[in-house]
Amino acid sequence: MGTGTGIWAMDMADAHPEATIKGIDLSPIQPSWIPPNLKFEVDDYNLEWLDHNKYDLIHARELLGTVPSWPEMYRKVLGALKPGGWFQQADPQVFLTSSYDTLGPDHVYHQWNPLLIGAGKKAGLDFDSAPRMKGWLEEAGFINVTEYRVPWPIGTWPKDPHQREIGAFNQVRIEQGVVDFCGRRFTNNLGVRQHSAVGRTLLIILQWSHAQLEVFAASMRAAVKNNKLLAHHYVYVVLLLFSETS
Repeated sequence: MGTGTGIWAMDMADAHPEATIKGIDLSPIQPSWIPPNLKFEVDDYNLEWLDHNKYDLIHARELLGTVPSWPEMYRKVLGALKPGGWFQQADPQVFLTSSYDTLGPDHVYHQWNPLLIGAGKKAGLDFDSAPRMKGWLEEAGFINVTEYRVPWPIGTWPKDPHQREIGAFNQVRIEQGVVDFCGRRFTNNLGVRQHSAVGRTLLIILQWSHAQLEVFAASMRAAVKNNKLLAHHYVYVVLLLFSETS
């Protein structure tokens, strides 16, 4: 679900040639040269699902702000899994912060958090869904739900080489995506159904001017590149889930 560039799906297809893998996304940005046991489809997971009792595993990642009703989505996932099927999901929180008291009261991160959450609420979308995934999944009928809350550093400030590598990728991810990520929410026409490159849906405006957006985006990019902030955010991972019955 939300396969994006298809990297995860291609890796899974290579690792499990005996399996049939399908990746879906609203944007047809996947490569054409793919393993023979993999196919990509342009599809919207918010529409009615036609597949029932079909899949052994469904994997989703970073779907925050794209689903009007998570409980309804998880009921669809449960219905599409075979009895004993597995579901995995990883979603980050949008709250960017620091554990080292490096952010002043007027820091741009303190603006980013409520602006994004507020814009999502006006669009009927939830950008703070990650901490509630486990509860919704259990309500939908999943059992043995395991949840992990993992810190993601922003930048190359960690001393640990593995964490530094994660932080470097995360820094580039946020820096390059900030204009499109916030611009779609803060400057599009109210209620118009549009999709950004990362497949966001039904994005709305806070009636900002382009100049306001450019200033805000520049401040965000500068903050993301500032390793002295020792900044991070959290990703919630729910995995090794299985449905008890069909």
